[in-house]
Amino acid sequence: MKAAKQVDKVHASITPVDLEMMVRNGQSLYQAVAITARRARQINDEIKTEYEARVSTLIPVESDEDEEFEAPNFDQMKISLEIDKLGKPTLEALAEFTQNRLEYRFRDSDA
Repeated sequence: MKAAKQVDKVHASITPVDLEMMVRNGQSLYQAVAITARRARQINDEIKTEYEARVSTLIPVESDEDEEFEAPNFDQMKISLEIDKLGKPTLEALAEFTQNRLEYRFRDSDA
């Protein structure tokens, strides 16, 4: 019998998800995945809206017409890095679902 291999959670690129727990929180695995995916899209849309609102206030960088490449806008790069630090929408949605912090309802099938 092999010994269980320890997972280095800090350096692991994939976070394991307890599927049985997801089924307990949802009515089925399919519904749990659908709920989590919809919430991840909502989070992604919120992040995109925040990014676009912040970038829209920036003054465009002037560049010479003879330059082949556009000059980098360091303020926009700074905002992009801040947004990247927020985390992945899918992981945030999974955390909300597993911690029972999501409210959801299903449409009536009679309609």
